Amino acid sequence: MDRLHGSHASAALLYPPQSSYACNHVDFSGVAQICALAPDPQQMAQISPAAALRICLLSALALSPAEAFAGEGPVVWSASGSASNMAIRSGVALDVPGRPRFGAESTLRVSTRTDSGTVRPPLRLWGEVDIRRSDVSPTSLGLAIDPSNGAARAAIRQSRAMLDQGPATLSLQRTLEAGRRTDGSAAFVARQNVRLAFTEFDAAVSGGVAMDNKAPFRAELGLEKRLALGVSLTAILSDLAHEPAARIDARFERKW
Repeated sequence: MDRLHGSHASAALLYPPQSSYACNHVDFSGVAQICALAPDPQQMAQISPAAALRICLLSALALSPAEAFAGEGPVVWSASGSASNMAIRSGVALDVPGRPRFGAESTLRVSTRTDSGTVRPPLRLWGEVDIRRSDVSPTSLGLAIDPSNGAARAAIRQSRAMLDQGPATLSLQRTLEAGRRTDGSAAFVARQNVRLAFTEFDAAVSGGVAMDNKAPFRAELGLEKRLALGVSLTAILSDLAHEPAARIDARFERKW
């Protein structure tokens, strides 16, 4: 299911990774323990080379100094991962009106019994520009292209701060997407998400709906809690309009 994962996930919003929205809901405890401690040779020998590579990269990211965060500098760099996949996004931002940003992103997926994992070059091109920069209602336009299958998405996104005072903040985000899917068919998607964040507890409650020209109407509720080292836990109650299902998503995410 296509879902928004905070402000960091604009790439996933414009063109979702092959599994980022479908199978990111996994138990993160094992990976979190390996990231927090030095990898044991016997443990590394029992996992696949792809999983070992992801764990080593995530360990390095998690243990890097907090001062590495660069805010809105000229270089765009972010990474997120779970036990089933890891996504990296990089690019540059130009210091001109609209602050245009562009670059490449990649998602590596582990092979499972029901999923063959990453089988095509995991490279997508992306670009974004701010149409309106405002603390109250910012608006941006983005484009994402997958050269391996010709799929592309363009999206316009608007965020609005409805309540930005006191112990909680309430925000609304609307998104309109149009483009071409991997099978060559047209894609038209409209989303709306409401997020209530409690700064004192570093937690948030969210709700969202999505209308897709090739999928049933979707609605979901979520509860997110951020932990140390960029780890976030999210409980999702999805598909409220049809067959509600609960799942847990645990991911590592960091920006520079």
